[in-house]
Amino acid sequence: MKNIIKSITLLIVMCLSITSCILDDDNLADTFNDGLNFTSFSTLNQTVSAVADGEVKTANVNIELQGPNIVGFTEDITLTIGVDAANTTAIEGVHYSLNATTLTLQAANNYIGTIPVSIITDGIDPPLDVAPILTLTFTDANGTNVIPSGKNTTLTLIYQCFADLTGTYLVTNDWCTVSKTTTITQNADGSWRFGTADGFWLDSCTGNAGLFNGGNVVELCGEILATGNLDYGTAGGFGIGDILGGTWDAENGIITMQHKETFFNGGPREWTSTYTRQ
Repeated sequence: MKNIIKSITLLIVMCLSITSCILDDDNLADTFNDGLNFTSFSTLNQTVSAVADGEVKTANVNIELQGPNIVGFTEDITLTIGVDAANTTAIEGVHYSLNATTLTLQAANNYIGTIPVSIITDGIDPPLDVAPILTLTFTDANGTNVIPSGKNTTLTLIYQCFADLTGTYLVTNDWCTVSKTTTITQNADGSWRFGTADGFWLDSCTGNAGLFNGGNVVELCGEILATGNLDYGTAGGFGIGDILGGTWDAENGIITMQHKETFFNGGPREWTSTYTRQ
């Protein structure tokens, strides 16, 4: 089994080179005429977690000005957003409402702004069979040599039952002998931050002591959703410890998750981790 620390250094160098190529090939500015700046959603896909407790939640959609002539540009930009009905399944007044549809981007704020979206939870009985989708689009951008990017942003609305996973947990896994503690805290979007999200597999089962594979986990009414959003998971570029699914036993404070790695030679490998709240 190769040492991940050396591999991480090599992969970081490789990723930097690859990223440079991707940015050059996929630069939105290349799709427009020379000299035009454009308004753009900062994130094209966003998962919004909302506990269905009857309260209205707020999801912030960030917008920015990009393009080849940002330097020296000082003019205020007024833009308008709307709903792309053809690609939206969420129902206005049932799942969401738009607090504002116009926004002014200013040089004083580095041409970055936010549109708040209200997520309605009253009357929602989670979990829903299908997560509602809200797709926002630019309908207008008012400024000299400024146009909308043409790229929409998609919000996936995940309605959650009330849960509280915060605390200190004793962690074991069925791959190697390990019994260590980690903490779980809540993220601003309603997901949960695990100090180590792979059952201490990377730290204790691979000869990489001290390399903790933290991650962001979504719990949905007793179910742990599959994700690769771990520091060294698929989202981190390594595929170590991806969560295939799991359960949350609120009564006994126990989280059980199934994992997979595809990074090391001889893989893939799978194992189960258990987190018991102390």
